[in-house]
Amino acid sequence: MDPSSIYIPHPHVADYIVIASFLCICTGIGIYNGHQTNKNPTLENYLLGNRRLLLLPVSMSLFVTFMSAISLMGIPAEVYAYGIIGILVFVANIFSVLIASNTIVPLLFPLKVTSAYEYLQLRFRSKGVRTFGTIIGMLQTLAYMGVSLYAPGLALQIVAGIPLWLSVVLIGLVGTLYTAIGTVLMEPRHSIIEIAKEGRRLEITNFDLDPRTRHSVWGICIGLTFSLLPNYCNQASVQRLSSLRSLNAAKRAFWLLCPFLTCYYVVLGYLGILLYAYYNTLECDPVQAGFLTNFNQLMPFFVLDVLRSLPGLSGVYISCLFSGALSTLSSGINSLAANTVEDIIGNCLKESKIISQTTLAKLCVYVFGFVVIGLAYAINSMSGTITQMGLSIFGACGGPLAGLFFLGGMVPKANSKGAVFGALAALVFNVWMAVGSQMYGSRPRALTPNPMTGCFSDNITDTMNISSLYFLNTTEYASRYDVSGNLSVPVNNITTPEEGFYLYNVSYVWYGLIGFTLTLIIGTLVSLLTGSNGGSKVDPCLIFPIFRKMYGLESSCKYNKTDTDDNNSTGYPEA
Repeated sequence: MDPSSIYIPHPHVADYIVIASFLCICTGIGIYNGHQTNKNPTLENYLLGNRRLLLLPVSMSLFVTFMSAISLMGIPAEVYAYGIIGILVFVANIFSVLIASNTIVPLLFPLKVTSAYEYLQLRFRSKGVRTFGTIIGMLQTLAYMGVSLYAPGLALQIVAGIPLWLSVVLIGLVGTLYTAIGTVLMEPRHSIIEIAKEGRRLEITNFDLDPRTRHSVWGICIGLTFSLLPNYCNQASVQRLSSLRSLNAAKRAFWLLCPFLTCYYVVLGYLGILLYAYYNTLECDPVQAGFLTNFNQLMPFFVLDVLRSLPGLSGVYISCLFSGALSTLSSGINSLAANTVEDIIGNCLKESKIISQTTLAKLCVYVFGFVVIGLAYAINSMSGTITQMGLSIFGACGGPLAGLFFLGGMVPKANSKGAVFGALAALVFNVWMAVGSQMYGSRPRALTPNPMTGCFSDNITDTMNISSLYFLNTTEYASRYDVSGNLSVPVNNITTPEEGFYLYNVSYVWYGLIGFTLTLIIGTLVSLLTGSNGGSKVDPCLIFPIFRKMYGLESSCKYNKTDTDDNNSTGYPEA
């Protein structure tokens, strides 16, 4: 068969109707809630729901904020290309939730802070530390939202044929407006599990201690714990934490995440195995064959293929991706607006008669929305699966951020100089390592791909919808494949980890632990060398409850915030 006649599945008109309806509904919800909020336009009501939200909705909100379109598309693609070990990220998520529920939650909830970074000013008695922590958190949030927007943009590109830049703009504008205003066709000869075993997709017991190993049990379960821990130190989590009525409710909201996460990743892992078995049975790997440009596009392609006989269901899937992206965008942009108003501008606008804090927060939403749209398009030049992109960002920026919070909560002698120097050194090191990895590091070697003998046979039309407006890129095909459809040249110029600079080949799963550890060590040493707290007493309420007894501090206390003076120092009442 002539390669130019091979087509990729095309969506039904019902799919377009479902997608358009979903985007309209999301916009309508934002308009309605924005109108309701304007009836009581205080900053606390706008950002925290007046601190009277219920446990289950808050827990579900936490869950959907961080389990976005990145994981919906990325985890199945990760399992398809590299094996089932990738779903062990749910273990790291559970570890990070348990750590946060026993440290961050009981520390921050009694303080009744509006901003996550307000704690840093209270603890280190420095507006500079608060501003620096805010900047790190905002960088992390902006970059992660860029990846979150990039994911459904790829899906819309596959489904509707819309260019990536237009897909990104469309979804980004809806998310920004929303925030601102308020099945398998299998032959019976094999089972899915048997096919996955033959393809080595079920290998999960890699205990290699080499940090250059892309995925190992140690790297994912331990390293990624500290990449995901910043999720619960950032503004999005603290806003939800502060919106609940009691500390016990806040803890339970975090604990409820564990079963949600477990079920979620098990389902996504199975989808990845299903993807592999399906295209193995067809003997057609769509990425190797050139139907797709990268593994990140597999899930929408698969859904479009197998559900083509059921008009509208493909649109439902794409709408789910949009839902995940819009949830992350809404939460993230809202958090960035809160950071700007509360942490950077601070008290400057409290007495202003020109513009209110709530109005400024909404203006910030538009600004950050457009920035995220630009970042999402720029991320197209990055390599790796979208899950790797997202977790690399969390680790590189989030590790030092989590280290900053834990330095304050674990080390009573830590001071502002140690906090800034430790977090800055860790951030610079992590970003240097992550950028170096993208530019000069070895590319991950995927497991043996599915065959392509079925991609170019006469019966390909049995599984591909020939009415599609998509067809194979014949130029790319001619350069990569011979006349029989066999791979003629390597897809990637792959080098082994031993051939490059050691640190550029360290797996992304360790970035969070490296940044966290460097911040604690350097921050503690610099604090001790610069006189610690100068003899002043640190309020026990600003130390993790589980560490208070260790340091001989009162285990229980009631903290009352006092206003900062002109020098940005905070008064501390006796515990």
